Amino acid sequence: MNRSKRSDVFPSASLPVAPGALSVATTWWHPVRGPMDCPAHPLLSAHARRAGFTVDARPWAEAAVNGDGRGAVGTTVVAVSYERPEGGHRGIALAARSEDSAALAFAHRQIESWQAVLRTRRVLYVSEETAPPGDPDTRPAPPAAPAPHAAVPPQGPGAPGGAWLACGCPARSGCPSAVLAERSLHRSVARGDEVVVVGAPAAGTGGGWPRRAPAGTVKRAATEAQAEALTVADPERFSFVVAPGAVVSGAAGILRVLRRRFPRLRGQHPWEWCYTTDDLDTAVGSVLGQSDALLVTGRGDSPLVRSALARAARSGVRVREVTSLDRLRPEDVDGATITVLHTATAQDGPGGPDRRGGGSREVARVLDGLGPTGHIRRTVRSTALPSGPGARETAGEASSAP
Repeated sequence: MNRSKRSDVFPSASLPVAPGALSVATTWWHPVRGPMDCPAHPLLSAHARRAGFTVDARPWAEAAVNGDGRGAVGTTVVAVSYERPEGGHRGIALAARSEDSAALAFAHRQIESWQAVLRTRRVLYVSEETAPPGDPDTRPAPPAAPAPHAAVPPQGPGAPGGAWLACGCPARSGCPSAVLAERSLHRSVARGDEVVVVGAPAAGTGGGWPRRAPAGTVKRAATEAQAEALTVADPERFSFVVAPGAVVSGAAGILRVLRRRFPRLRGQHPWEWCYTTDDLDTAVGSVLGQSDALLVTGRGDSPLVRSALARAARSGVRVREVTSLDRLRPEDVDGATITVLHTATAQDGPGGPDRRGGGSREVARVLDGLGPTGHIRRTVRSTALPSGPGARETAGEASSAP
């Protein structure tokens, strides 16, 4: 792609621009390359408005860019373009009055700064949607658990709603895992067991759990080191509950330590655990491990975003919150692989941006105009599968290893 980049400054006698204004091409006609598509034009418009210019974003007529300087020249066009692998050309272009030194200098700076980061890139997405738009949810139904247990339905990030359950699921998902965990906690305490709450809820989850504090002894083991140091009055009367919102893969390591130290440990059945936070953490970790930068779009908050920000901080991946397109800088997209993560607000449609811009779809469109782009969506989903008759008959209060 770099070999096909071409920068141009053209005179124009037929592209009117008002004083103190900039014209942004949504499409235009290059004198040499022909028709030019400009998906990144909202980015240029946003930065121009932030700089105080009036913006006129529209298609430029074929004759708008002369290229030869004939006639009375009143406008200067500054542009950069590149070839698309599938054919055709894309680019970005700004126009200002030739005597408007401030607007013309701004146009040159903008084109030069974005030209420096035009490149082929891969964009990875982790979404809070249950399934890609138009993709039916084909997950199998959960096993029909015998009383007194009630199986947690198939998990995975649900449609955004701005409110989150203790397990990390959206409030409107109706996931019962936190209720089931609390029931297991009180049942174990009522029969005289000491109970350990295993794992720590991920940031953004776990608020208000348990709703009713148990009367007996409850310990916590949020790490394997805490599990190693845990003391128990009677190892024969010791139970566990997995904290709603805990990353299950981390909880499994803690349980391995506890089972080694207390072989008679019993506790909450695995079909009551919620894997949403675990799935989000796995998906986020897999994409950030390949990424040069993380762009967080939207204005909401969620367990997904908090998990991503925490992982990015630990791994050193640079982060930029793009609440509007004028916050997106050239250095933010200067990388071969970028992760885009959207957190929705109540004003959004499912997975979409709000009216002020800065949503993942708008950012994706802009990136399409800054070089050939491959868009990849990463989904991790744990699903409860039906158990065999024998397994259901023997399932009891004591849980098996995860």
